[in-house]
Amino acid sequence: MKPNLLLFPLFILILGLAACDDDDGGPSAMTAEEQAAFDYTNYARTDPQGFAEEFLLAAYQNGTDNGAYEDLMARQPVSALQVSPGLLAAARAHSRDMNENCQRLQHDSCDGTTWSDRIWSYYDGGTIAENAAWGYPTGLDVVLGWIIDHNVPSLGHRVNLLNGAYTHVGIGLAGTYWTQDFGAGGTN
Repeated sequence: MKPNLLLFPLFILILGLAACDDDDGGPSAMTAEEQAAFDYTNYARTDPQGFAEEFLLAAYQNGTDNGAYEDLMARQPVSALQVSPGLLAAARAHSRDMNENCQRLQHDSCDGTTWSDRIWSYYDGGTIAENAAWGYPTGLDVVLGWIIDHNVPSLGHRVNLLNGAYTHVGIGLAGTYWTQDFGAGGTN
């Protein structure tokens, strides 16, 4: 009896789909909005002037850009970030935690675990940072929110997002809670 050759590709497809789950039980592929936030983040990093002209000029002209337009116009490009499965899992876990357990925006986990301990439990890198946000409907909106950074005197979200020292990122969205975890030096 000859083997059914049609079943073999189906088996490979099912095996491949099973391998797409990350450590927190969710698919490793980013959602459309997570992907959009990733793409806009890398656009701002690799072409800060182009990003500023396209997305910040109107806010600059009406005085609501918090200095972001001029900041990006003066910046040199930095390398694009690569998605880290570990940082993706950490970011998704935190967004889901805020959405399901705390119902508030914060960096530490709702159970009191520090943000850094949470990230390091997923990522083996040496340098980490985190942006978090709430209420932004799209990937572009949240990236603009982090870059404009209203009411954040340190401009920490903008600094993290545009920091050329970071090489990896993970972006998680649950409800309207966003987390963007950065890392460098890690292998996962």
